[in-house]
Amino acid sequence: MKKALLSLLAVCLLAVSLTACSGGGAEPSTTVNMEQLQKAMLSADPTLAKDITSITSNTGDASEAKKNFSYFSTLDYEKVDRYLLSYSSSGTADEVAVIAVKDAADVSEAASTLRAHVDDRLKLFQQYGPDQASRVEKAEIFTKDQYAVLLICEDPGAVKTAFETFLSSGN
Repeated sequence: MKKALLSLLAVCLLAVSLTACSGGGAEPSTTVNMEQLQKAMLSADPTLAKDITSITSNTGDASEAKKNFSYFSTLDYEKVDRYLLSYSSSGTADEVAVIAVKDAADVSEAASTLRAHVDDRLKLFQQYGPDQASRVEKAEIFTKDQYAVLLICEDPGAVKTAFETFLSSGN
């Protein structure tokens, strides 16, 4: 009897220690590698490679990542698993952004914040870069699974296809 209780106690201690080591049983992220996704998307439209500054967040916990995220989305950062942002560094309207939310139920809200960002960008370009405003007007925003995506570029169809291909390839 004493031996059985000691064995049970040892099993319980092992279970508790394993739970503590795993971060409380948190599930690993199911999002794709954002840096690889970003490369695939940017390479789909050759005009994007010329003057694009890229930001990625694979951890989503750094204060700099949170600050960069606030540039293009007002979504509560606690809902974000990862994101990527690529934008023109030469004053054109080009932007590619992907938000991976922790809970797919938040993806519509994420897309809504991207629409608000596009509205702000349109106002800016109508005033300061009218030649780029038509590109912003053609911005494409869509969702797939837990991802909200913004495309402002020369060939959004090719970039969207690259996004979908990358996701379906299981990367």
